Amino acid sequence: MAPKKTAVDSSLSAFATADNSPFPDRYDLDGERRILGSLLNDDDPDPAHPLFGRLQLYYEREAEFTRMRQAHEARAGADPLVGSSEARQIKTLPSLVAESQDVMSLHTLEALRLFMGKAVEPGKPGAPIAGGKRVAAALRSLWSLSSNDNPYADWALVETKARIEEVRAYIKSEQGQLLLKLDEMRAKGLAYSVLQSREPAQMQLGFASPYGYMVALLIVEVDYFTRVLKSAQRRDLVSGRQGHALLQAVKHKCRSVFERVLYWQKYLMKDELVTLSRVDFVAGAEASAQQRVSAVKAIFGEVPKPVFMGEEAPRHTKRRLNLSAAELRLLDAVPLADAVATGVDKNLLT
Repeated sequence: MAPKKTAVDSSLSAFATADNSPFPDRYDLDGERRILGSLLNDDDPDPAHPLFGRLQLYYEREAEFTRMRQAHEARAGADPLVGSSEARQIKTLPSLVAESQDVMSLHTLEALRLFMGKAVEPGKPGAPIAGGKRVAAALRSLWSLSSNDNPYADWALVETKARIEEVRAYIKSEQGQLLLKLDEMRAKGLAYSVLQSREPAQMQLGFASPYGYMVALLIVEVDYFTRVLKSAQRRDLVSGRQGHALLQAVKHKCRSVFERVLYWQKYLMKDELVTLSRVDFVAGAEASAQQRVSAVKAIFGEVPKPVFMGEEAPRHTKRRLNLSAAELRLLDAVPLADAVATGVDKNLLT
């Protein structure tokens, strides 16, 4: 007598497929989820339902997919040819560290003062002079604000980089003329060396942002310029008055940049503005967002459109956004040049 045939559950071979499926048979979890919608929402599905077999298969595949993802995460996405113990090292690998402390050597009092700044003497009137150390900390704060998608923090960083580059270009130009005079002297038979300190000051840096090193580079260039200038003065190639005027011009340009950075920090780090974001500028934003926008416009004016749109971005930023075309159109429609609203918190403007 022939054995009784067992009915084959056709649901186990009938399922939605997709080319991007993680399964060898191209089983499509999303497609099956749409087909089984009513059964998946049923707390007690009927075993007699024609799709019950597909429902069981779905749960099996969903559990298998979960295990796949867990294994992938445990291996940190490493290629299957890489051993599991090797793959796990990507999660335990320490971050990069410097073998030694970064040090800036300064030969001149002018550059050292520019780096250290000057506090007001107790009991004496006056205002403190901003130094590179404080400015580096302020730039780190503005760099952190860029992670909030703050357009004014971006503007501050873009502007600071541009202004520092202008000062460096000025120093390079003036220094080049001084070195040319010294080289002409050497060509005539009078050798020279650029003055230097017998014991340069060693400033440990350890900045937590790349902008700190941008400031440090400016200061070492001021230091070398000062050495070249005083070398030229000693050789009677520049008068004392000319040398003083040149040095004062460089220091004034540097301190102008420094004061502007502290001005940015003073207001953008206020509690009332620290949460400022590009979303605040979109039509229909809540009242507190509109207040922030009005206040920041009253303080700094209108943010340049290229900066607001992200077309002109800081050299270093913590902003991590990939905007869609629709989101870019929404930002592009924001009226940046509208009048400052009434009712701005006066405390923000002082």
